[in-house]
Amino acid sequence: MLSNYSNFLNKRIVITLSLLFCMGISMAQISVSGNVTEAYSNVPVPGVNVIIKGTARGVATDFDGNFTIEATKGDILVFSYVGFVTQEKEIVDSSSITISLEEDSTSLDEVVVVGYGSKSKAKLISAVSVVDEKTLKKVPVPTVSNALEGLSSGLFVRQNSGEPGFSNSSFEVRNFGNALVIIDGSPGDLNQLDPNEIESISVLKDAAAAAVYGVQGGNGVVLIQTRKGDIGKPKLSYSNQFTYTTFTSYPDFFNSVQYAEVLNEGLRNSNQNPFYMDAEIEAFITGSDPINYPNTNWKNLVIKDWGFQQRHNLNLSGGTEKVKYFVSAGYLDQSSNYTEDVLSFQQYNLRSNINANITDNLKLTFNLAGRRRMNEAPGYSAYDIFRELSRALPNDLAYYPDGTPAKPSFSPNHIKEGIKDFNAGYYRSRNNNIDAKLSLEWDINQIEGLSVKSYASLVYDTSFRKDWGKGYNLYTLNRQTGEYDVFEATPEGAFSDTVLELGTNYSNHYVLQNSINYDRAFGDHSVSGLLLVEAQKIQGENFSGRRQDFQSSLIDQLYAGSLENQGADGGEFRENRLGFVGRFSYDYMSKYFVESSYRYDGSSRFAPGNEWGLFPSISVGWRLSEEPFFESLKNTVSDLKLRGSIGTAGNDGTAAFQWLSGFTYSFFYAINETALPTIDNTSLANEDITWETNTTYDVGLDASLFNNDLKLSFDYFFRKREDVIAFAASSVPSTLGVGLAAQNLYEFSNEGYEFTLDYKKDLTDNFKISGLMNFSRSREKAVYIDETLQEDPFMRENLTITGGFTNLRRGYISQGLFQTQEEIDQWPIQDGNGNSSLQPGDVRYQDLNGDNIIDVRDQKVFGDGDKPAINFSLNLGAEYKNFALSVLMTGASGYDIYLDGEAQSPLRNGFNGYTYQLDYWTPENTGATFPRITDGGFNDNNYKYSDFWLRDGKHIRFKNINLSYTLPNSEKNKSYDEIRLFVTGYNLFVIKNYDEEFDPQNTSSVGWYYPQTKSLTFGINVSL
Repeated sequence: MLSNYSNFLNKRIVITLSLLFCMGISMAQISVSGNVTEAYSNVPVPGVNVIIKGTARGVATDFDGNFTIEATKGDILVFSYVGFVTQEKEIVDSSSITISLEEDSTSLDEVVVVGYGSKSKAKLISAVSVVDEKTLKKVPVPTVSNALEGLSSGLFVRQNSGEPGFSNSSFEVRNFGNALVIIDGSPGDLNQLDPNEIESISVLKDAAAAAVYGVQGGNGVVLIQTRKGDIGKPKLSYSNQFTYTTFTSYPDFFNSVQYAEVLNEGLRNSNQNPFYMDAEIEAFITGSDPINYPNTNWKNLVIKDWGFQQRHNLNLSGGTEKVKYFVSAGYLDQSSNYTEDVLSFQQYNLRSNINANITDNLKLTFNLAGRRRMNEAPGYSAYDIFRELSRALPNDLAYYPDGTPAKPSFSPNHIKEGIKDFNAGYYRSRNNNIDAKLSLEWDINQIEGLSVKSYASLVYDTSFRKDWGKGYNLYTLNRQTGEYDVFEATPEGAFSDTVLELGTNYSNHYVLQNSINYDRAFGDHSVSGLLLVEAQKIQGENFSGRRQDFQSSLIDQLYAGSLENQGADGGEFRENRLGFVGRFSYDYMSKYFVESSYRYDGSSRFAPGNEWGLFPSISVGWRLSEEPFFESLKNTVSDLKLRGSIGTAGNDGTAAFQWLSGFTYSFFYAINETALPTIDNTSLANEDITWETNTTYDVGLDASLFNNDLKLSFDYFFRKREDVIAFAASSVPSTLGVGLAAQNLYEFSNEGYEFTLDYKKDLTDNFKISGLMNFSRSREKAVYIDETLQEDPFMRENLTITGGFTNLRRGYISQGLFQTQEEIDQWPIQDGNGNSSLQPGDVRYQDLNGDNIIDVRDQKVFGDGDKPAINFSLNLGAEYKNFALSVLMTGASGYDIYLDGEAQSPLRNGFNGYTYQLDYWTPENTGATFPRITDGGFNDNNYKYSDFWLRDGKHIRFKNINLSYTLPNSEKNKSYDEIRLFVTGYNLFVIKNYDEEFDPQNTSSVGWYYPQTKSLTFGINVSL
């Protein structure tokens, strides 16, 4: 029996061991390997945390995004990395895993750059918007400022010209004025950057965000961070853009037939005989005598349909845990739409950004950038060329049949017509810029959260210009001899046929900062603080020299000019600023927030005793979505934050040393045949002049809805500008005999609101859509300005500026055109002579004060001004598999365009006209846009300053349309990270509310400017 029991026990032991062995096999760990990439670009992501769910066991991906981890079948791996959506993957059969991480664009942990630091988006309680740098790179424009339009709420961008080298845009935050630009910690020029160098752009809009910049931050701040390297293997990227440009709009001019008929019409309306006979007009039509009756299209001689632009960028980035690097080289080449190759712009950019961990708690950052700009332009500016182009007559011969340039016969005093400007010398400029920034940051281990930082920046800028004007010959055919008579044309403003002016200048801008930072959490309480001292020094010199009457027009060097009538000028400047900054932030459970800051600034622009100013701010915030009572709403509203702020910033944007009496060299007087210079007092001094202060009140909310698919941000603001520096020119008699002293005199207010809607949704794995809408409204009022108050009560009510909106126009109010003589006879007197000079087709004006006489007492404010009150944009996007489409539309309203000068009247002063002016009043065209034509194109009645010439500036512009295709990339044979092909249309067309062919961003449309351009771009981005 014992033997049987023993056998049974042995069998059970064997079975048990067998089961345990089998179980051990089934539970044995396996080695799981894989690769993690970014879904958008297929670029490996180093440093991703790979954790076995429910355990503390995990690894991180290496430089190439690879990982290996010991796990068992059925385990779940969790992949997480800051800025990306966390993913989970169950281990089934395969021991190899590939993961593509999606960017978490709605993450509240997103870091936003703010003044002298950065903040989590969840803890941000001031008005700050972030520009999408990916969208920025899709805009094929030569300067970054042009590309900012429509990319941020509250940022108003206006481009007045498309001229190569001179096409920068002005940009204002909330219509406050020119914003301060900070690049990697110190003031800089936005347009010195290549778009491929930019990592992030933040716009600080309220005083709570901008007060830390003190006297320079009163109009808002644009913060730019350039790119840094990432941990990983070296990544080489190349991009190019080939762009073809043409004018967005520019009106056509009268041809010879139109000119002759309009001139004859004007003479008939002035009771004079026609100038051109029918046979002469027929000669213009048939072209039978092109020398005596030419039909010259000056526009075609000056402007060609397409210009060309190209941009290239090559950059290398990468790094280890110790050192990260980003190196970039960029090149921009821009030609013009002139028919001759006389206008071009080139820019070279180099950048090297190094971030190094010297020790575990000591970090070094060194950014070095260089830029070279080169401009080539005709001897006359675009203003001169387009002015003369608008005046050139079509019945003036440009060239004789053998190509000899002809002297104008109808307008001998305006010989620079169109193409001839290209022969009058050249303008050449060179600009070199070096920007070096060095910082050291030390984390003090002994005190958790405490660090100190030292920062130094130097911007060295030099420029050189050479302006060479030379005469050129024009010819008149002598019909008796058959030979050409020579006419020598001299450069405008010169007393000889050659003139040369050279100029050079340099400037240095030094910035030194030392700061102490503290950031730590104590359970549910988080505190952070900043103490910083900043010193700035700006200095520079300039010099110019001029000579005329050169030995030969072939020698464009200064030594070859005459010693007579030579001139020289020069000067130097220097400026110092010193500021002390403090900031304290506190939050409880990431639910309740408070932050206060101050800046105590000193500037050498003001007198001792007035050079210091204090600029404080405070802001509070409340995340309602973190409250228990909000839990039931989180399926709809996942995050909701209310915030409010009040703060003061400054503005010292005024001439230096206005607290001292100024003197200047003036005219030369001849005494005993010796020329002696005189010294004049330029203005009185004001020792009490000091800062302009801007106090801004802001309330806003930020919300995320529908599982973070939709984000909303709204702000209401009110700004009060006090102590604005101005001159009391109206209230002080002009007989004072000396220039007035500047004073802290004016006061303005600005009120408005803005909102942003941002929607992103993955409809399927292959189809994504997005939409971003920005809207802002802002108007400025004059609380007080110095002005002469009218004695007439009606005029005082209608013409006083104080109390009304700024930038408004004042003049007569029109009421259409007179249609009959009976209307004229019954109308109040508006010509001062019983209306005897008026005819049907003339402009009629309103008698506002009812005295039956229309004169200066009937003027009033009209229109909305020349600055848009409303700016809006809509950026739509869609991605399907490897295709991506984005459409950016921008628009503005609440402003006007005023037609002026030649834009009003054809034939003014004997010049040509625009074809849109052919819609003038005649008895057969009583519904015309323009009044009747008169002799010389000018008429005192019709061209008074009035709302008749006002055009509504509201418009919608299709700013940027980008279509791209990313080439598929095999994971097994991955020879590149990304190759993206794209085509972009920029400024393609605009929908506007008026017929005249001027761009709506040019608010005074005489037409004397290089127009904006629209373009078609083809490009490629390659990453290896």
